[in-house]
Amino acid sequence: MSQITKSAAGRNVQSSIDPSTTRHDEKKFEDTDVGVTVLNGMVDELNYDNSEARKVVWKIDLFLLPLLAVTYMIQFLDKSCVSYAALWGMRTDAHLVGDQYSWLTTVFYLGYMAGELPCNILFQRFDIARTCGIFITLWGVVLLCMTAANNFAGLLTARLFLGILEAGRDEQPLRTCIWFSMNGMANILGGLIGYAIGYINAAIPAWKFPFVIFGSLTIVWGVIFTLLTPSNPTKARWLTQREKAIAVLRLAENETGIDTKVWKWEQVKEAFVDPRFWLMNLLTLANTIPNGGVSAFAPLIVNSFGFTKFQSTLLGMPSGASQVLSLWISGYLAMKIKGIRHFLMIGGLLVALLGASLIYALPDSNRVGRLLGYYLLIGFSTTFVLSISLVQSNVAGRTKKTIYNTAFFVSYCVGNLIGPQLFFAREAPRYKSGFES
Repeated sequence: MSQITKSAAGRNVQSSIDPSTTRHDEKKFEDTDVGVTVLNGMVDELNYDNSEARKVVWKIDLFLLPLLAVTYMIQFLDKSCVSYAALWGMRTDAHLVGDQYSWLTTVFYLGYMAGELPCNILFQRFDIARTCGIFITLWGVVLLCMTAANNFAGLLTARLFLGILEAGRDEQPLRTCIWFSMNGMANILGGLIGYAIGYINAAIPAWKFPFVIFGSLTIVWGVIFTLLTPSNPTKARWLTQREKAIAVLRLAENETGIDTKVWKWEQVKEAFVDPRFWLMNLLTLANTIPNGGVSAFAPLIVNSFGFTKFQSTLLGMPSGASQVLSLWISGYLAMKIKGIRHFLMIGGLLVALLGASLIYALPDSNRVGRLLGYYLLIGFSTTFVLSISLVQSNVAGRTKKTIYNTAFFVSYCVGNLIGPQLFFAREAPRYKSGFES
């Protein structure tokens, strides 16, 4: 069986793989799943130190993080482009009345919630990279279909299917923060594209262009993702056999696992009796209620401060930049300073509370102060992202992690489902109930 030992100084890691015993003593590696199978026959003896291990991790990050980051940015653009469409006339042309726009956002998360468990099971049963690539391509197809919708029913149906297809899975604090900071990059890119759309003179209405542009981009990226992304380290063509073995052994040492097609019911029970499971879902629910409304109404909120449509698209960009910066800094601090993660999460909530208070309390005449409050609202993203990294860092076993991720994102969906419903059309443009939440 593979044995991993560290020196007292913690600098050297040695591993010896005994193919004759690997199949019989799997207890130590039960949460690394196919790691044992992969290592069996790959190497007979492997010695490496922390310096070489870091090089392997860096090589993996250098290849995978850009792919995952761009994917998440595109996902955020896809689900938020409806807000740019609303700014450029969708509500009028599609004859949306009352709170129907809020329902367009809510139904997305209904689909997201309904599709979460089936999608995670598909990811566990089939090649995760290929499955993700197919789903990404289908996101783009649904967005293009939204250009054919000219009423509430058509838009609602398309948003529901987009939510189902975007349901799925989400490593450690810094990587998670870099990944989710792409929401901020999406705000920057979306603001630029939203601004440019206002100058397009074409036969089709301006509000349909976000769906055309983002849908086409998503389809192209789905193909690229499918061709380039490996399902696990052992299938990475850009890693040597030695590097693959080191990557698998590091996962074994961390007890986080890499792959399995077996559903383990004992891990399901472990998840539901774990108090952390319920506390983290409660935190997620409370954190995402305000997120749901703010994300859906972002350019409309800025527009309500008294800025023009063109100004509103551009003024949303600093919010994206602040999100990128705050997530990178918090992720780095969480990685370097032990025990600081929870304090960063609390700090993010306090910053968001201050921002909501400024928007709620300041008069309409103080549009700069209210805009500053809008920028501070992004603090809740720090709390949300760091809570995700807690799951990735502290939960072992593929099935258990699947249950955690599924429940986590169900809570995320419920919060985002509730949030838009608190932005009542009758309270526009101040949306007091939304900011009270």
